[in-house]
Amino acid sequence: MKKYIKHLFKPLAVMFTKLFFDLDTIRPQLKKIYWEESNAFKWASSYIIKNQIDGDYLEFGVWKGNSFIEMYRQIKINSEIFYQNNKNKNIEDLNNIFNEMKFHAFDSFDGLPETSSHKPIQYFAGNYCADEQVFINNIKKNGVDISKTTITKGWFKESLTDECVDKINLKKIAIAYIDCDLFDSTTPVLKFITPFINTGTVLIFDDWFRNGGYKKRGVQGAVLDWLDKNNDITLQHYYNSDTRTAIFIVIKNDDDRKNYKIDCV
Repeated sequence: MKKYIKHLFKPLAVMFTKLFFDLDTIRPQLKKIYWEESNAFKWASSYIIKNQIDGDYLEFGVWKGNSFIEMYRQIKINSEIFYQNNKNKNIEDLNNIFNEMKFHAFDSFDGLPETSSHKPIQYFAGNYCADEQVFINNIKKNGVDISKTTITKGWFKESLTDECVDKINLKKIAIAYIDCDLFDSTTPVLKFITPFINTGTVLIFDDWFRNGGYKKRGVQGAVLDWLDKNNDITLQHYYNSDTRTAIFIVIKNDDDRKNYKIDCV
């Protein structure tokens, strides 16, 4: 009898040992759980969906497409769930906001540009280069509807023009993910999005915490400079994701907030 009991429970014992003591087995699952709970795309999409913030998604610095794919997935799935859960509650103006949303990708596809500004050591010219076709193949392979997508290739200071606005038919921004790394690259992006952001628009800044505390450098410096030039805009801090990314909600034309640029909650 002992022999049979031992034979029966041995696989369970092996499984238990691997699950609780073998880090190579459990580490991918822990990483997945952490990613699902902390990634910026989940928090940003949840905000615009529950608050019904309509507009398009813009991503500046798409590289190979991983973040673009993740945001598309989060908005599509969560918008459908929210709509299905509430459509029978007679909520006025309830929308599945994903249906009307367009997804706009912007990148040089030549990596980072040359810059004379202060920067972290790994932000050298040409780093993060990926061919445009690599991006297209990746988003297609991962279920992104190419008919809902536009791609604008070029250095931001040259490609972000009035002609670009007309070409992609940009009217309003729900979320902008700004992954430009550098002060010089972030500045033209902020100028470009200014006419299309409203109270409730979500701005995600990658590399917000990448300048050793020097707030006038990098992405954070470009944002503070932009806010100095646009007194009608305040950013309400919403969430920090990982060690470098910060999410803010735009507030426009609020007299109660005119004495500070960033409202921390």
